Amino acid sequence: MILVIGILLVVAGLVTVGSGIYINSFVKEQLTSQNITTPDDASIPNAPVNSIATALSMADIIQHHAAESGNGLTYAQMGRFAVESGDPAGTSNPDEALKDANGSPVPNQARNTQLTAAGLVTALSLSAMALGLSYGAILLGIAFALLGIAIAALGYALLGLVSPALAEQFGIRPVTQ
Repeated sequence: MILVIGILLVVAGLVTVGSGIYINSFVKEQLTSQNITTPDDASIPNAPVNSIATALSMADIIQHHAAESGNGLTYAQMGRFAVESGDPAGTSNPDEALKDANGSPVPNQARNTQLTAAGLVTALSLSAMALGLSYGAILLGIAFALLGIAIAALGYALLGLVSPALAEQFGIRPVTQ
């Protein structure tokens, strides 16, 4: 029974390692296919975004630029419509909003920028997290496989204690001799 448990742990470990490797390559492929390069003012400048560090660097600089364009206001703190003064806080009251040629309220571009930035930062952060979790899955799978090997070896060694005839069949010297 111990031998079977060890073998099952080895198989589970190998499946987990394979899953971690697949997830890692999938996320890296998705990041690479976007052809994103960090800007000059990022913490890791002019680097292709294809790793945890570069994804987080790009997310940080996007957040920084969005905060600058919105005078430090978040999406939730901004109104839906632009105001004549150009204040990024805008307004959610259509009567106070800047109007276009048709008399319709003009959307607050600073708010739209914040929304776009929030989506990009979230996507890049989740990519970084997925890469980190894939490394964790690979390490966990290796640990399961090593534990399975140790348990299977222990089970194999214990066969000699259970039955001398069984021990001889597997080439183990029985303890009773």
